Amino acid sequence: MKERYVREILSGFPYPILVYFTKLRTDECLDPGPLRLKYILATSESISRYFAMAALSEFRHVAENGNLEPPSSLTADFVKQFRRPSWGIWVHILREILKCLHRAEVDLVMPELMGFFFEKKLTETEAASALQELLKIRNQLSHDKIKAMNMADFKTLCDQTMELLEEVLESMEFLLDYELTFISKIEVNKRRKVPPTYLHKISKLVGNSEAFQGDRLHMDELIDSSSILLRSLESGQHLNLDPFMVYESTAGKAPDIFFFNGLKKPGVAEYSACNHGGVFISEESERADVIAEELQELEALFTRSAAGELVNG
Repeated sequence: MKERYVREILSGFPYPILVYFTKLRTDECLDPGPLRLKYILATSESISRYFAMAALSEFRHVAENGNLEPPSSLTADFVKQFRRPSWGIWVHILREILKCLHRAEVDLVMPELMGFFFEKKLTETEAASALQELLKIRNQLSHDKIKAMNMADFKTLCDQTMELLEEVLESMEFLLDYELTFISKIEVNKRRKVPPTYLHKISKLVGNSEAFQGDRLHMDELIDSSSILLRSLESGQHLNLDPFMVYESTAGKAPDIFFFNGLKKPGVAEYSACNHGGVFISEESERADVIAEELQELEALFTRSAAGELVNG
């Protein structure tokens, strides 16, 4: 992978992926060993999780504005799988949601995601196959197996997994055309006889530094606030990633971006930090009611009655 592209990744990819990729490139992780292998696999898992969350948000956006129904491959066990989503479950969700969206022939906010995973006639791409091979390798690694590995074993496995990860990353250049943002505040500007405009105060959750770059966006309409948004730089369209990914300044050990990591009970999610914020449950958030409502609506969207109708969560 060209170093120039690596520099573009480090400055323009979403922070939840770069947290792990940046650690992979530190001096401590450059030599083959358990630490390098750990962050190769952690980066790969974060990519799967990020894309699955984007796909779920795409589906929700279409389903709530039309008649699109969830795939039967997800509805039967959705709540059970969502209770403790593993890397494999995120890949499964990503695959099945993209199949559903492909069959529906709908316009997506991030259409390149379909091409990342599928070629024509829903044949999986080399990048999708590489991502799933990384998952397969991780699932074959037990704690005892890693303890028994020598340096030659680690070198072979690190070389193999890094080659697969680079194949995945080289198919993700389209992410540079999107920004992960958080709108902390919106100000209304209104003059007499002139329609109002709205000043959005934005943090750009991209790059490998937690000192997120700020921005100001003047718009004639409101964008969702207090939520992490995936925004197209070309079209201006955005996806609300709530409640799959949240920014928290008070819950957890420290301000951080947190990703959904399962359900503690109905309407209450567990979140894990991308970096140093630890874990928290949604009841500890100032947005607890909002998160609970979003979780219930999501469950209702994916849960069917025996008659095949959508039911409330």
